[in-house]
Amino acid sequence: MSFIRTHTIEIFLVLLSLIVHLASFAAVTQENGSVLQAVRADDGYYELAQNIIAGNGFSWSAEAPYAPNPLRTPGYSYTLAGLMATVGVLGAALIQLVAASAIPIFGMMIARTITDSRTIGIATGTILAVDPTLALLSFQFYTDTLFLLLFLPWLILTLRYIKQPNIKTLALSAVLLGAAILVRPVAQFLPLIILPLILWHFRKTERRQGLAHAGIYILLIGAMLTPWVLRNMHEFGVPSLSAQTPFVLYTNLVPAVLSVANGSDFLSERDSFLTPEEYKGNAITPANGSAYTKEALTIALAHPTASAFVVAKSLFTFFTNDGFYSFLVQIGHNPDTFMPLLVVARLVWIAITLLALIGAGIYLFTKRTPQTLLIVFLVAYFALTSTIAAFGTNPRYRLPVDPIIIALAGVGVTEIITRGQRLLSRNQKKDAL
Repeated sequence: MSFIRTHTIEIFLVLLSLIVHLASFAAVTQENGSVLQAVRADDGYYELAQNIIAGNGFSWSAEAPYAPNPLRTPGYSYTLAGLMATVGVLGAALIQLVAASAIPIFGMMIARTITDSRTIGIATGTILAVDPTLALLSFQFYTDTLFLLLFLPWLILTLRYIKQPNIKTLALSAVLLGAAILVRPVAQFLPLIILPLILWHFRKTERRQGLAHAGIYILLIGAMLTPWVLRNMHEFGVPSLSAQTPFVLYTNLVPAVLSVANGSDFLSERDSFLTPEEYKGNAITPANGSAYTKEALTIALAHPTASAFVVAKSLFTFFTNDGFYSFLVQIGHNPDTFMPLLVVARLVWIAITLLALIGAGIYLFTKRTPQTLLIVFLVAYFALTSTIAAFGTNPRYRLPVDPIIIALAGVGVTEIITRGQRLLSRNQKKDAL
């Protein structure tokens, strides 16, 4: 009983998220007619896991020869393969669904750490528990759930380390970040943000300790990533984690820019610009990735106005897309019949974004600490890296920093309420006089 009393909020968030996730799973499964079609997703991880189980190597090819996959990193694929081999497709989906119920708790902890507010923390956890995008991803075979289960604890430990440096906390956070990068390589440049913060913390005293901590951090992450880099060196002749970045630049950003520049449809531009092998993800590899990146950037720079529009639209979508449209489609409803809901949901996220900007401004001007810089840098990092997805940007890209954005929005609301109360108090005093 004492455990329940102590952790009432955490239990509430887990149960709420489980109810939402299970209801979503049932609705999507019913709409698709089978569990496999509901969970399989379209990023190729099911196919990768199947080939790993069958002993065909890290490949999503349907038949021999099983070409090595150039795009994906191994973290999620091998985890999924292990689950599917042990408990089957349904079991793997349900285990992932249950594990995803911890995400709102991590979000609540992050918000409370940032704001020191229990109310904002509970609000953040509740929003994440009912989030439609998280509900879908809780059972679908995408990397997001596993990535968040590694990334959010990393963020909690990193915020704790910044407040009180400890080598054990640093080491554990490095391991979590290394694992998160192996699940989703979008996080591979985050050490470039963390290392300066470590050195800055020790800048006035104990510089040698700061250098030692930074060295340990980068060595641990490097040790975790090296085997996969060597695998790609062996398979493609280039030391690289993945060809994902050049692939997305060439297959997402370029067709989007050309569609705006030519006043045409994105799909028609994509189909005329890409070969089938490029579109499937088999042609762009670490070996030729630099050439594809160069060509993609050349085309983007040749159309600066169209590129600026695409980037601006991607950023707007990153901060304001609520995920309800995709959710309604996947559960078999016509989104047009729920237009009032869609409008309200979009307005809510626009309001959250504006309030978060106020909260970020308050922190930057009044609490310019390493913690503040970290959370602002992280939001900017994920927002900017999402722009290469162009018109493919969706709420999945924002999930890692949703707790930060919601927490900062809470700070913004608190500031507005405080100022409003002060103004009201002044007016009442004037009226009394």
